[in-house]
Amino acid sequence: MSINAQTENEQAKAKYAALVQECEAESSNLAAINAQRQHEYEIKKAAAYEALGKGKNTKIVMSGQSGEHLIQKIFDLDG
Repeated sequence: MSINAQTENEQAKAKYAALVQECEAESSNLAAINAQRQHEYEIKKAAAYEALGKGKNTKIVMSGQSGEHLIQKIFDLDG
């Protein structure tokens, strides 16, 4: 029984070491991964605004701060 426990312990240590190495490798690419996610988010957001603007029966009442914020987001081409 002690041989099995020792073997399982060694397997767990090896798996832990592999996971640590994988995390360290991914952490160096984290900025690139986040940039890609941000790009995909912006593309999807732009597509949603485009679909909103193309709607034939789309009627939006914009007033107050939330309306101003929506207009700013729709016409903000810089980001």
